Amino acid sequence: MLLKTIMAALCAAIAVPLVASADAVPDAAQKAITADYTLVCTASQDPTDANLASAFALLAPDFVHVDFKGKQMQRDEFIAQGKQEIKQLHITSCANTIQSTTLSDASTIIVVISGKIAGQLQAPDGNHEIEATTGSQDTWKLR
Repeated sequence: MLLKTIMAALCAAIAVPLVASADAVPDAAQKAITADYTLVCTASQDPTDANLASAFALLAPDFVHVDFKGKQMQRDEFIAQGKQEIKQLHITSCANTIQSTTLSDASTIIVVISGKIAGQLQAPDGNHEIEATTGSQDTWKLR
């Protein structure tokens, strides 16, 4: 659960099914989204206050995390939990791969992304090697 929450905190946006259009995602938007996912990896590997603040700033004020079981968590709780749990991790590698981007309307882009991290988890019984993969559908809104 800890690892899932952390990865979700660093990669997440609410997954909302939307009807996709055939319009291409503008290059500038694609570059910005790619840079934002790179920022998430930077914050994962170097979780300074500044890096975490930048990564969590990507989440909209009305952000709601929905896990695979349907449990919802509001933005502030999600960030607080992520900041606490990241202290137990030492991420040595991180990669986010955009599988697809779809423009659903002029201000909404749906991104299907997969992520992979590796590192160590500090637990009461010592450090443990971890490797995790994630997948999500993120909704990006121009505001």
